[in-house]
Amino acid sequence: MSNSIVQVADVHKSYPTGEKGHLDVLRGAALEVEEGQVVAIVGASGAGKSTLLHIIGALDRPDSGRVLMDGEDMFAMNDHDLAAFRNRSMGFVFQFHHLLPEFSARENIAIPAMIGNIALDDAQKRADELLELVRVQHRAEARPSELSGGEQQRVAVARALVNRPRIVLADEPSGNLDEENAALLHDLLWNLAHEQRQTFIIVTHDPAIASRADATWRLHDGKLLREE
Repeated sequence: MSNSIVQVADVHKSYPTGEKGHLDVLRGAALEVEEGQVVAIVGASGAGKSTLLHIIGALDRPDSGRVLMDGEDMFAMNDHDLAAFRNRSMGFVFQFHHLLPEFSARENIAIPAMIGNIALDDAQKRADELLELVRVQHRAEARPSELSGGEQQRVAVARALVNRPRIVLADEPSGNLDEENAALLHDLLWNLAHEQRQTFIIVTHDPAIASRADATWRLHDGKLLREE
């Protein structure tokens, strides 16, 4: 696929379960994602969806297989280079927003940029642009405890975008939201994908996300199957 941004090729991952035992979580998972797509990954609880997402996001290494971004084998890098690549190329959104409670919305968004050696003024300017993009600019100075659940998750999305990542990985991003806020979050993600050409891979149990995705893959028995 000439315009694929991510390629997962024959990825295996297992975990020890006790004395000489192991659990095979991924058994030859394969996936291709095109730039600007919203891809949903579904499957039963415990099927290994989060494990797969963590490997695609270079938060964990596979036992074997390859993950390529723009044709570059991420796991051919050493840990230092991989961490820099991850900060530069990946954005993450989780079910629980993981915002730092002592910092404002603007500061939470700016922190990953500053970790990436962006000057404070530039990081805060980028944060303000993103606050407006996700429509919570009026809450820039609020701390997470002062934000609603929907606002917190929008700030988390903005934080994921601050370094202009090639891809955003989301693990049950609406799982902690009520129906109305979940729908608003879904609309935001699709607008970002289709207006900003932002690529998303979303692990979800929510049929509303799966039904709107450009492609849906089901993880079953350690392998990914494309759903029609």
